[in-house]
Amino acid sequence: MTDCVAAPDAALIDAFKNAMRRQASTVTIITARDGSGRHGMAATAVSSVSTTPPSLLICVNKSASLHGPIGSSGAFCINLLSCDHHALVPLFSGKLKGDERFRNGDWAETETGMPYLRDAQASIFCKVAQTVPYGSHSIFIGTVEDIQLYGEAAPLLYQEGSLFRSHSLAC
Repeated sequence: MTDCVAAPDAALIDAFKNAMRRQASTVTIITARDGSGRHGMAATAVSSVSTTPPSLLICVNKSASLHGPIGSSGAFCINLLSCDHHALVPLFSGKLKGDERFRNGDWAETETGMPYLRDAQASIFCKVAQTVPYGSHSIFIGTVEDIQLYGEAAPLLYQEGSLFRSHSLAC
């Protein structure tokens, strides 16, 4: 079956990117392990899907180095970053490659070798339940298998191309 959706024009793509930059999101580092080692990337494309079963989705560009390892291992971990982790974001956004990224931060591994950030606000371990290819990305839907919580909620946020500390505001 061929894709019948017309490619959007450049103006629409630019407007879409600008609109999405205005959405504040918690910054995460998504990790996986395969036969070649540990892999990770900084991301904001994370969302809850369901509570029954507990599940999350992540969107990963098909060209990202993490894409293949998630597909082959069938598992991933979402590490919700706190304000104290701001220095890790550029390292997991392309400044460093492969296992070199894990030389910074307090990383540990589960019994199965899944890397997780010990002092993340939360480390959420998922098994891939479904993969949906869409455009330049794959949507990996993961069933939550375990969660580790650490400290108080103080998320590191991303908006308009910058990192921010969250502020506790009652509305």
